[in-house]
Amino acid sequence: MKIERIVTHALAGRLERPILFAMGPFQTFVATLVEVWTDDGQHGVGECIARRAPRVTATVVEDLLAPVLLGRDPRDVGGLWEAMFGQLRRWGHSRGFVVEAMSGVDIALWDLLARAAGEPLFRVLRGVGRERVPVYASKVYFAATDHMVAEAAALVRQGHRAVKVQVGRSEAQGGLRADVATVRAIREAVGPEVALMLDANGAYDAATAIRLCRELEPLDITWIEEPVPPDDVSGYALVRRSQAIPVAGGESEFGLFGFRDLIERRAIDVVQPDIARVGGFTAALRLGALVHAYNLAYAPHTGFSAGVAHLASLHLAAAVPNLLSYEAMFIPNPLRDIFTTPFPEPREGMLEVPTGPGLGLEVDWERVRAFRVAGA
Repeated sequence: MKIERIVTHALAGRLERPILFAMGPFQTFVATLVEVWTDDGQHGVGECIARRAPRVTATVVEDLLAPVLLGRDPRDVGGLWEAMFGQLRRWGHSRGFVVEAMSGVDIALWDLLARAAGEPLFRVLRGVGRERVPVYASKVYFAATDHMVAEAAALVRQGHRAVKVQVGRSEAQGGLRADVATVRAIREAVGPEVALMLDANGAYDAATAIRLCRELEPLDITWIEEPVPPDDVSGYALVRRSQAIPVAGGESEFGLFGFRDLIERRAIDVVQPDIARVGGFTAALRLGALVHAYNLAYAPHTGFSAGVAHLASLHLAAAVPNLLSYEAMFIPNPLRDIFTTPFPEPREGMLEVPTGPGLGLEVDWERVRAFRVAGA
């Protein structure tokens, strides 16, 4: 079995109306899908985070990574990961688009291996083997406070037992005071039994994040996510040791080495890798061992990615030790539902992992073609 060809698909799908979060309005989902084919007809699908430039990630896969992989045995997935990363790292490319591109290729390789074995991917990962995983609803985005309260309450009525809430308003939006008032109102509406997570998307400096957390400590908040910009490791550590709410982060981090620094400096309690950015399953599983060794919690990020990354994160959640929760996005995402059967939906705070071969759902390539980026 040898890798014969690698195909990319740069995608974009637009919402009718933007959502508002701490980075500003968001309206267009983008992603790069990767197919790996072997000379005996085996096939796997992966996805790279591609935020605003899916053709860039596709070019990295085609021009930098494919030449390393063609003619190699896909069963040597760890060795292929090292071959890709070793080539890139020596040129200083150990973060950014190149690792995101690697992530999609690695996911596709693991999907191929699981399909060839006729097993669901979480079984092939030889991890914990959960058939169902706990989830949280993500997330209640910025709006008027009464609207955010109503949305959180509606999610609880639908059976969600954990809900994430956007914080990190600008001063023009009311700043810290508005964030505190909104979270207090939501806690009062949903009651004490529902877990509440907060996500600032790096909007605060450390001092402001500490003020927010101290005011909200009595509300039993599960975590404060990305309280400061992702490259401010010292700020993360300061927030963590200066207040009682656990600190979560890592969705913007690349590879094992970046997480090593966050973990060694005791900067986070909840580790949130995005499988389509961190380096795929190979890197995410290595990180899982590190998280376990430091007795931290693991909560895979999904966010604005397409459906393949969401599925891959679900299989990862089923396999890693120290799992806290999986991020179940409930906003409309035209790139999530690109399969021939519906994406699984949570029930009473739990999500069943698909048990078909590989990722467990088949991509609907006709649907994918409708989202192809021009010129890709």
